[in-house]
Formats: sequence, C-alpha cells, structure tokens
Amino acid sequence: MDREKILKALIDWNFWYKEQFTGYPRNYSKQVLDIMKSGFVADVVGVKRSGKSTIFNQVISHLIKEEKISPFLTLLINFEDSRFAEIDNADKLFSLLQIYREETGINGKPYIFLDEVQKVKGWEGFVRSLIDRKEAYVAVSGSTSIINKGKVREVLAGRHISVEVLPLSFSEYLKFKGVQIGREIDLLAREEEIKRLFLEFLKFGGFPAVVNSEIKDKILLNLYDDIITKDVITQCKIRQEVKLRELSLFYISNVGNRISFRKISRSLNIPLNTVERFTSCLLDSMLIYFVPPLSPSLKEMVKGEKKVYSVDQGLSNVVGYKLNESLGSLLENAVYLELRRRYGGDSIFYYHGKNEVDFIIKINNEVRYAYQVTFTLNDEREIKGLKELEKKAGKKRIEKFIITFDDEEKVIDEIRVIKAWKWMWFGPH
Repeated sequence: MDREKILKALIDWNFWYKEQFTGYPRNYSKQVLDIMKSGFVADVVGVKRSGKSTIFNQVISHLIKEEKISPFLTLLINFEDSRFAEIDNADKLFSLLQIYREETGINGKPYIFLDEVQKVKGWEGFVRSLIDRKEAYVAVSGSTSIINKGKVREVLAGRHISVEVLPLSFSEYLKFKGVQIGREIDLLAREEEIKRLFLEFLKFGGFPAVVNSEIKDKILLNLYDDIITKDVITQCKIRQEVKLRELSLFYISNVGNRISFRKISRSLNIPLNTVERFTSCLLDSMLIYFVPPLSPSLKEMVKGEKKVYSVDQGLSNVVGYKLNESLGSLLENAVYLELRRRYGGDSIFYYHGKNEVDFIIKINNEVRYAYQVTFTLNDEREIKGLKELEKKAGKKRIEKFIITFDDEEKVIDEIRVIKAWKWMWFGPH
C-alpha cells in the first residue's frame, strides 16, 4: 500500500487541516448522527449525486464546531477517489485504519464515514468488527441499494439502520433558491414566485447540482449517463448495453404507468428473463421505483402490475420522451417522491378496480390516506376512484385528497382538494 498517496488523499477529503464543502443544511444529517451515536451503523443510500457525501460533511462539521470534537477524531474515505482504488477488500481497510491511527495519534472513539463503500469487497465484515468491539461510530454510503441487501444484511443484522437520501424536496428546493418561508402568510405573499419556482421544480427536478445551474439539461443528461454506466452496466456486468439503455429509457418515460414485464419483453424485443434481470439492476441503482397494487392477496401484490416512478421528475422530463408535454405525469412523480420521503417506499400502494387511485398509504397495516393527483381537477375521474376505494374499505375511515397544481382548495364529499405547491411545503398529509 502506498502510504504517502493514501495520506495525501485522506488530507484532501477530511477536515483535519481545512474546511470542506457542507452546502445547505438538510434534515438527513441529524438522522445519521443520531444512528451513529446509538451504536448502529448508519447506511445512507441514494442515487448518485443526491447529496450523500455532502451530508457526511455536514455531520462532521457539526461534530467539530458544535460538539467540539477534534477534527482528527473524524475519518472520511471516499472510494470514488482513484487514489483509494487499491483499498479493495476488508484486510486493506484494516491496514488503512492502522495508518490513520498511527499518523493522527488519536485517543478516543473516532467517527468513521465510508463513502461509496460498495466498491470494497467484504466491507461489511470490517464494519461489524468496529461496531461489535465498540471501536468507532460508523456511517457508510452507497449509490446502489445492495449495501443493505443480501449478505450485507446478514452480516450486519441488528446492527444497521438505513437512511434513504432523495433529491431535494420542494421545501429544500426553495431554501436552495434563497426563498425563506416560515408561515403560510409568507407563502401566500410570494404566491406567483412560488408557483413559477414549482413549475421549474417539476420540469428540472431537485438534484442539488441542477437547482441553481444555467445548464440544467446538460447536467441531467450527464448524470443519467453516469448512473447507467457506473451503477447499472458496470455494477451488474451487463454486456447488452443497448438493450439496457432502451429498457431504462422506457421506464423513465412512462412514470405513473402500470408496467408488465411480458409486454415490455414483446415491445422491446428483449427476452423476459433479461427484462427481469435488467430491471433488478435499475432498481438497485435507485434510478426507478415500483409501486405495487393494493390487494389482500400477497401473491397479487407481488405478481400484479406495478406502477413505475423515477427518482427525479426532472430526470424523466429531460431524458425521457418529452414528458414536458405532460405536466400531470411530472406532478404525479413529484407527489410520489414526497410521499416516499414522508412515509417510506414500503408504505405506498395504488388501487386499481373499475377506477383507479394513484396512491394509498398504509400505516401499521391499515389504509390511512388516499391521494389522486391531477394537474387540473376533473371531478368525475378523480372522485370515482376515491369513492370506490371508500366502499371497499367499509367502516374504516380513510383521509382522501386530490392534489392539483393550482385549483381552488375545497372539500367535495369529504375529499380535500389541495394545491401541490402548498402541500409540499406544509403537509403533513
């Protein structure tokens, strides 16, 4: 191991001798630190460029400035840096840790952050050793969800808690734009400006690098290609690159639609098992998400047609087949992501009977909330689905909402019509 090269890389990434970029504060940093201090591994997962590295920097900055911890008691290793390429297994991680201890002379329990850790084979064993022996507080991050699946989950069973990082919410987006809103009166006072920014948010999404850029389209196209190349094709060792890209583009362009692997197989002329394998890789990269149908049958929920959504509506708009012409689809995708932030992906379903309900939220195995999303209100279509769901639910009370871009807020048969740009700021439902 090239000790000098490793030390120079560590100096470049850490707060030991200089400040690092911390960006705008996000709520994730407190979650990560709380998990670490509780003795668990914080595994931070999220699509590439969603802000995971910056969140680690925010945690470290807080520890140094607010909790007065020595900068040398924090260690961040970013495995995207080619200088760490030789650290490719757990044994070499232990060697690197020894170098860190010898050179810094630390006396205490360090906070260790392993960024893009999926590049290191057997990293989970290294982390488990640190946690079991209470030698360090640990957080790891990855641009693929495989860092908390399979063997990793087995090795770290009962020792890790996941934090999913998504691109910016609309409230975070406004803060990035320098718009400070504390009360509803502040929102209403700047209503036209907020609506203009919300349309921009729908069209270009919430990736931090995009928000204040003059070249939004180029950044999104570059980011999409980066995800496909590094986190799908390379990670999954895919040889049929053209077919993979066709499938990915299909999903990105069909947000909010139900999908069938068999139909996709026939339409794109890709074998069914290849569609399934490629889809699994795209899901692992967190570029897309699926929403299952609500059903009392577990088999139907697993086998039934799922609806597809993108990790960022701006990515779908710029990369996909001209979704800009369908603001309703972009709004639906944005609402899905906001629900995912609030309730987690496993709580979200859709209903399909004679009519359809876009989103259903289950909490403690009970249906609590139902949402229809439409850019402009069409009473009949939106209300029929919610009424049908209500009949299915029997005596169970479900709070029902129709989310529009800017229709008048009112109540229709116990269904609340709400404006998306206000709902995304205030919530809670």
